[in-house]
Amino acid sequence: MAEAKQEHPRLVLHNFLTLHQCKELEFIHKSNSTVGYRANVFSTTLSHLIATSSPHLLMPFVPIRERLKEKVEEFFGCEYELCVEFTGLISWCRGASIGWHSDDNRPYLKQRAFAAVCYLNSYGRDFKGGLFHFQDGEPTTIEPLAGDVVIYTADSRNIHSVDEVVQFFCWKASDLQTSKVTIDSGKVVELSQCRRKKINCLKSVFLKDHQLAEMVFSCMTSNVWGLPFFDWAAFNSAVALWEDYASKLREQLLRSVPYWRTHQSVFDVPYDGC
Repeated sequence: MAEAKQEHPRLVLHNFLTLHQCKELEFIHKSNSTVGYRANVFSTTLSHLIATSSPHLLMPFVPIRERLKEKVEEFFGCEYELCVEFTGLISWCRGASIGWHSDDNRPYLKQRAFAAVCYLNSYGRDFKGGLFHFQDGEPTTIEPLAGDVVIYTADSRNIHSVDEVVQFFCWKASDLQTSKVTIDSGKVVELSQCRRKKINCLKSVFLKDHQLAEMVFSCMTSNVWGLPFFDWAAFNSAVALWEDYASKLREQLLRSVPYWRTHQSVFDVPYDGC
């Protein structure tokens, strides 16, 4: 068994990412992805986030990839020797697959020493197909599970493939409509003038075309008269939460950039909140 591990060195880490981290990265990807490097694949790279005026969305990546780099160095015994070549979010949609290959199988990829795959979705629950196979050694097959990580050498010792994704499960509005939702009673607070202005602005755009609203928001509910209804106040609250989230990430980015410039490296900058 030890010899097999040396011949095909690889490591599977369970629950490396929390479900919250998975959902956060998935949201960033859905909001910013573009056409990927092969058919039916979409990608979000750090350079793409910078180019599209969203550099603050780099921040959730930084501590995760630092932890991952440390795990790779620890497992392969190469502490302080590695630098990160590529970081990105890749989604494989229905029809996507890739045959047997190693991750250094091109002349311009020969500098790659190791690879790490972090799963944000789970096989069987979020999609069918897409199993990860190694040509030799154990484990032979990896069933993707949200939060798990697979680490392996990028050379011919770990030739691998990915089955075709045959089905991808999407959340549907009916799931919400049929579920039981409990709403706690509380104090009713009148919307501020600023909030009302934002809501009216949204209404002026989407109430002109209910089909457009349905396409953008993925669901439309009806009131007692059967007319289309959208909870603008709830949507406006979601916008406010997003603005707060983005603002915090921008603050982290501004604190980190001077250190990154000084050390010519992107890393997690500790902050004590003072």
